[in-house]
Amino acid sequence: MATNLVIRLGATAVLFFTLPSAVERLASYWQFSPVFEGIVAIATCFGACLPVLTMFKNSD
Repeated sequence: MATNLVIRLGATAVLFFTLPSAVERLASYWQFSPVFEGIVAIATCFGACLPVLTMFKNSD
């Protein structure tokens, strides 16, 4: 359980640091409006947390 948590926390940290910059580059390339950039930033943060959040999907 502890190793699984450490692996998922590591994956979350990597995603949290890489996804926003990648999405920002794509948003500037496609020239999204600022409203959509904010929505994409929120979705990116949620997506980065998915490896840890999926650990608790079957917990009561």
